[in-house]
Amino acid sequence: MNEFEIERFVLDNAVRYEGKAEIGSVVGSLIANHPELKIKIKELMPEINKIIKKVNSMSLKEQESKLKDLGELVRPEKVERDKTPELKNPKDVVVRFAPNPNGPISLGHCRPGLWNWFLAKKYDGKYILRFDDTDPKTKVPMKEAYDWFIEDLAWLGVKPDKVVIQSSRLDVYYKYAEELIKLGKAYVCTCDVEDKKKLLQKGVKCDCYDAYQTERWQKMFKGYKEGEAVLRIKTDLTNPNPAVRDWAAFKIVDNNKHPLNKKARVWPLLNFASAIDDHEFKVTHIIRGIDLSISDDRQKYIYKYFGWKYPETLYNGKLLVSGVKSTSIAKAMIDKGELSGWDDPRLGTIKSLRRRGFQPETIIRFIKEVGINKNDANVSMDTLAAYNKEFIDKTTKRYFFISKPKKIKIKNAPTLDVEVPSHPDEKKLGVRKFKTGQEFYVQDKLEKGKTYRFMHLFNFVDKTYHSSEYKKELDAKLIHWLPVSENLIDVEILMNDGKITTGLAESGVNSLKVGEVIQFERFGFCRLDKKEKIKLMFVFGHD
Repeated sequence: MNEFEIERFVLDNAVRYEGKAEIGSVVGSLIANHPELKIKIKELMPEINKIIKKVNSMSLKEQESKLKDLGELVRPEKVERDKTPELKNPKDVVVRFAPNPNGPISLGHCRPGLWNWFLAKKYDGKYILRFDDTDPKTKVPMKEAYDWFIEDLAWLGVKPDKVVIQSSRLDVYYKYAEELIKLGKAYVCTCDVEDKKKLLQKGVKCDCYDAYQTERWQKMFKGYKEGEAVLRIKTDLTNPNPAVRDWAAFKIVDNNKHPLNKKARVWPLLNFASAIDDHEFKVTHIIRGIDLSISDDRQKYIYKYFGWKYPETLYNGKLLVSGVKSTSIAKAMIDKGELSGWDDPRLGTIKSLRRRGFQPETIIRFIKEVGINKNDANVSMDTLAAYNKEFIDKTTKRYFFISKPKKIKIKNAPTLDVEVPSHPDEKKLGVRKFKTGQEFYVQDKLEKGKTYRFMHLFNFVDKTYHSSEYKKELDAKLIHWLPVSENLIDVEILMNDGKITTGLAESGVNSLKVGEVIQFERFGFCRLDKKEKIKLMFVFGHD
């Protein structure tokens, strides 16, 4: 980005805020309109500061004239490029999103969850939501999470054609396991785990390989204990990857913790259940994490033994969001009371983002920009926030909020009836009306001899009224204010670090409905979370 373009953003910011451009606001606007600059912003800071200093030395009229000469900033509509992959066989497309419901849907889940949806829509196909919930010991499902996934996907605009819960289909998996045993393609292995690992490394059969299997399979249900036996799929023991050789398909879990099926003790592992369901539900295309590419090699043995056609696989890298806690860490912190719940603003769950005021369109655009490919995507919440700001900025009303308010009296201040725009650009959002006297609340520490200007109001020095008109030569610092009034509203704002910011807001916020997103001027975008008789509680979204 060149000096000419940066200057337009700085001038636009200065004109919108009575002649005084501020670095934070300028940078936010730059990133909102050009998210690709996020990684370069440190390099641009010296140039941005230089231009801000030049622009702030101009009068407001000079700024307006210069902006007109350069051409007022136009924020063009984004033209989205369709990044949806071209499928080799686009006929009768069936895709599936297969999360483990051991917690709510996260931003990371959204990459496969939404890209499957994009494929289904592009090719007029079917979308299956399948809960891979057959690990009742290490990734124990949460009973509430099933509904959470459905609700959050609906919020994102995803409407599954079918919902499948694997833990309710154990009899189906048992049937196919028994068929494989009869075909001589699976066997119950009772070898010590470490001994078996060494044999597989060497590509050598164990004594269990050719044993009579029907009775051994039955003993997995009543007889063997947990860890004593597993059902293995016979494969090529000379496969270059030892992890593919005779892979485990079923295990025993005693005293399982599954919320929907506490009686079962023989459970299919991911690769077996997934292979069977992909066939049963006629899945044609799989979006699979590149870290799970070995699943193709394992599952193709089952498809080969039954004479099935394997789906087309698209590989996807991980979505790595900096600073976001994993599901297991988050659950442990919630259990300890270190986080308030799955919608705690410190988390990267969709529940948390919704609570902070992020919009579904923001998530969708973000995931589309990340794309679908084999590369891991390292992203930050700042980028997502920039997308969200761009989406909500023009429709969000502004309000005054003063944190840790201090009462001051401005000597000789006139009594005024003031109309303040609810948005600097969008007149259709209306105005807010204030009646002011000599007493105000401020949050800034006032310096002796320094000139200040109350936004949209007047200038003062040493708590004494100076003048009403904005004058560049005064070099007045622009600050927020609230008139001392019984109608002001006590506010609490839950910040992204879990801390609470308290203060006062103008009376107009009392008419807001829970769930509405607003901007507290020069503070940030916030969503009304709860209304109580004595205060309003907001959650901070982002700058």
